[in-house]
Amino acid sequence: MKKLLLKIIQLCLNSAHFTPLQMFKYFFFSISCLFTASLFAQEKKAVFGEIPLDDVTMKAYPLDTTADAVALYDYGETTYDYKSSDIFINLTYHGRIKILKKSALGRATISIPFFRGMGKTDELVTDIKGFTHNFVNGQVVKEKLTKEMIFNEKLSDNYSQYKFTLPNVREGSVIEFSYTISTPMSLTNNPKTWTFQGTTPVRWSEYRIVIPDVLFYRMLMSGYLPLAINENKPINTMFAGENMGAVLYRLVVKDAPAFRDEPYITTPSDYVSKIDFELASVNWTGVYTKNFSLDYASMNKTLLEDSDFGEQLKRTNFLKSIAADIKAKNADTTAQWQAAMKYVTSNVKWDGKTSIYSKSLKKVLEKKEGDSGDMNLLLIALLREMDYDANPLVLSTRSHGLINESYALLKKFNYVVAHISKDGKDVLLDATDEFLKAGVLPIECLNQIGWLVHPTDAHFVNIQPIEQDREYEKADFSISEDGELTGTFLKSYGGYSAVSARNVFKEEGKEKFLEEIKKAKSSWTITKAEYKNLNDIDMALEANYDVSMTDFVTKAGNLLYLKPMLGEGYTTNPFKAEERAFPVDFGYSTEETFLANFQIPKGYAVAEMPKTGVVSLPSGGGRFTYTVSVNEQKISLISRYQLKKPTYTAEEYGLLRAFFDAIIAKHNEQIVLKKVN
Repeated sequence: MKKLLLKIIQLCLNSAHFTPLQMFKYFFFSISCLFTASLFAQEKKAVFGEIPLDDVTMKAYPLDTTADAVALYDYGETTYDYKSSDIFINLTYHGRIKILKKSALGRATISIPFFRGMGKTDELVTDIKGFTHNFVNGQVVKEKLTKEMIFNEKLSDNYSQYKFTLPNVREGSVIEFSYTISTPMSLTNNPKTWTFQGTTPVRWSEYRIVIPDVLFYRMLMSGYLPLAINENKPINTMFAGENMGAVLYRLVVKDAPAFRDEPYITTPSDYVSKIDFELASVNWTGVYTKNFSLDYASMNKTLLEDSDFGEQLKRTNFLKSIAADIKAKNADTTAQWQAAMKYVTSNVKWDGKTSIYSKSLKKVLEKKEGDSGDMNLLLIALLREMDYDANPLVLSTRSHGLINESYALLKKFNYVVAHISKDGKDVLLDATDEFLKAGVLPIECLNQIGWLVHPTDAHFVNIQPIEQDREYEKADFSISEDGELTGTFLKSYGGYSAVSARNVFKEEGKEKFLEEIKKAKSSWTITKAEYKNLNDIDMALEANYDVSMTDFVTKAGNLLYLKPMLGEGYTTNPFKAEERAFPVDFGYSTEETFLANFQIPKGYAVAEMPKTGVVSLPSGGGRFTYTVSVNEQKISLISRYQLKKPTYTAEEYGLLRAFFDAIIAKHNEQIVLKKVN
């Protein structure tokens, strides 16, 4: 046995087709993963091609009668084998989907993407099978997927897909298919992620894997659904020709609801129920022992020594004169930071891509374009030349997913910002957006925590938004007897709202910006528009309009019905679901104020008006106030709501939903004016 292992190692080391890193990977995988996994039978393992009659005749899914389809069976089984001088991780999949409505007919088309590398790193897809089961004239009729129905399509230089459509699928069909995808461990040493939840309800989702005692994986379960079955038991398995101990894992989720992409989440992958694997170590006594766990201290060292990261920050002499000029022109610390940010945004255009690396900061400045890694490492380098102790803080953006503090994976980080400590507080700076103030990060970066890369004081840093989203609107209108409103409307954009509005205005220009406002406010007739503080980030951006409106006052006999929110209020609740299993993550706190004054037409008086309303969330989490008052011939209204926390727990969801229901109710109330003479 050991002679065989030594031969494999020798082949790896002598191969001219491998880089040193690839040879190491090949060596490691060859000696660590030769085994055959034996899976035990159990009562729920379905037989391919045999569908229970009740599933074929099902008209609706009892647990979700609105579903247009349901995954009846979702089964994955991972094994390992040795072939073509490599170790392959084989995932065999078997799935069944019930088509309940015509809107789900597209689910009969299946795509299986796979990687195409340099021969030895190709993924292999084999044993594609399929059936369509229909209930016809009182019996189940099966139609087989033939080879002629399966197509191999190129997606890119490195990816292709097998694509097929199950035959004769109609409303009521059950489609069934299976395949095996084999991934060489010279490509990856981890099994594929198994997802227990999808966009349709899943009645039964099961995943099995046998892990021999010489391999140690971190099994990373995430999501909010409980496991109906969570079994592991010791068994014997064949590993590289030897009979040895192993552990069989069996994980099942039953009756998983469809995952809804609800508002105010980071990314669905943070919340959908799934299991990931990360190889932690190999402990094969007398053959091979290696710890592959990368802790944060090791990751920190790796980044500091990386030629595209830490080493770049040692080559900053080309910024010396620029740094001196900024310091000479700005005495205040914050002003110097802001000036450094402005220098980068003025001289380098962000290409919209994210990264934590840069090949050459000097070349980025010469090219005048770069990704977020280029720009923010350049900012750190400039701040260091200005004698600030600036260091990189790596993070994961909201759309990229949350960071797990228990294990370090470089692939989980896709963004870097500048960190400076001032008076014991963390200050974070970003140079990708010219309209950000010092200390304010882009919304995409507001994702809980980041890792400070530092030679002596590396640690996690909480990312707390110091800015909020603020909007203030003020309307002054006269109401005519025929129901027309004429006057002025001011909208003030502050905080993140101002950052967004300024970027849109810069991209579109005044004419298109105004055109989009007119499209969104189709009932407005704007005769004049002025904008203030377009580039002054210390001030709110102001939009002032002279405008007339006709859609918010309805005349009925001697009555005028006024909708005083003028279309600026909430009409629908953003939170549709009655319950929610995961947090509501706005990213930042919010404050919106609407103030309106209406001049009542002569001969009219207020007959009915809304009562004052006040709603508060517990523990100071938010507050909504709504007041209407009358002073002679003038109506004044103030609506203000505040969400004082960036994140609300699933337990707070019901109260948050009711909070918005209360806002909607008030915002849709009318004021009634009656002709009195």
